[in-house]
Amino acid sequence: MKYRHQLAQLINSTEFLQHVDTLQLDSKDVALQVQDLISNARFWEKVSHYLKVIEPLVLILRMVDGDDKNDIRYLYEAMDKAKEKLRERNPKAYRKWWAIIDKRWEMTLHHDLHTAGYFFNPRIQYKDDVHNDGEVMRGTINVITRDARSMNERLDAMAEVG
Repeated sequence: MKYRHQLAQLINSTEFLQHVDTLQLDSKDVALQVQDLISNARFWEKVSHYLKVIEPLVLILRMVDGDDKNDIRYLYEAMDKAKEKLRERNPKAYRKWWAIIDKRWEMTLHHDLHTAGYFFNPRIQYKDDVHNDGEVMRGTINVITRDARSMNERLDAMAEVG
């Protein structure tokens, strides 16, 4: 979207049109299709729509793939925020995107450790809009159960959490 007008100027420039005239037939057809596409308002509407969907998800991917592994502590919260941003930007179609995200999230990124990290992160827990739903509590309890060295330690930790 940032370079939409520059692209329109480019495809209508004398230099571009002269270059298209020098191309072989197959390449000329492709160049003209690109020209039509860039000139098409509907194409830009779709680009705008998909950018609204993709932007919050790209931020999550940067977090997951980035060098700063401290960001992983905020993955669960970031995913919730990304989904809320999608709902705000796409009130009519967000459920479709949420289903895709949830499927991917459950298959690859979602681990009990992320929910426990969310639960035990004081920067998150002392916010006004914090929510500890059943998923957060289950994940936290699963981590405690798995990592506790004894039954007493497990019970003490669960009493503090619950």
